[in-house]
Amino acid sequence: MPSYNGFTLLESLLSMAIFSVVGISLMLVISEQLIQVKKLENKIVASLVAENILVDIKLTKNRQSENWQKGSDFIINNLWYWQSKEIKMKSISVITIEVRSQENSKVPDLTLEGYRIVNE
Repeated sequence: MPSYNGFTLLESLLSMAIFSVVGISLMLVISEQLIQVKKLENKIVASLVAENILVDIKLTKNRQSENWQKGSDFIINNLWYWQSKEIKMKSISVITIEVRSQENSKVPDLTLEGYRIVNE
């Protein structure tokens, strides 16, 4: 019986199948990680927008109402849409800011609440 060097066709096909399954699994894991990183990046930028708006409201003492006031900011090559309102209580008022990456989005990307002391 002659002796052959190398792999048989079945061994080659089996090894290619194993490597392809491992490769596809690795691609799925990496793509999911990239999606999660992008979502986290959007949350961080949305928090920057909300914090900027909250600081602007507090420093300039902008009049807020219980109705939503809307605006937009251009930060990191994206246009972010925000809306804010203020609910007054006895000694403090609560300022709520919602930030969206798309103007018609029903769910905000981030909601931030701050407060300020009401002068009596």
